[in-house]
Amino acid sequence: MKPEVSAAIEDLRAQFGNDAVTSVDDTVGGAYFFIEGVDLSDKFVPRKTWIGGRIVDGYPYADIYPVFIGGDVRRADGRAFEPPITAGHTWQGRPAIQISRANRNVQVSPQTARSKVLKVLHFLETLP
Repeated sequence: MKPEVSAAIEDLRAQFGNDAVTSVDDTVGGAYFFIEGVDLSDKFVPRKTWIGGRIVDGYPYADIYPVFIGGDVRRADGRAFEPPITAGHTWQGRPAIQISRANRNVQVSPQTARSKVLKVLHFLETLP
């Protein structure tokens, strides 16, 4: 795992707690990560789930994309998810929902792993 990727994992631990964040080296300089027990807000059932993704070896000049949450998450209002949120995926062996929120300017405006995860959580919280 490259030092920049390792530092990103540590930054996630600083935000979400050491026990909540796990990572696995992807063997090519990056890492797969999970953050357990993330609070999505009362707009979702269950309210708490995991969030995960892959930090590639090009980080911080490569986006963390896509990001996934637990496959059992549903909207509390009963509405179906619509793109850019798609169900029916598997992430690292877990049923998952994909959240597609790309940073198209990553080469000129790098984004930290922490910022990316917080951006995705804010996106979910502010869904209409």
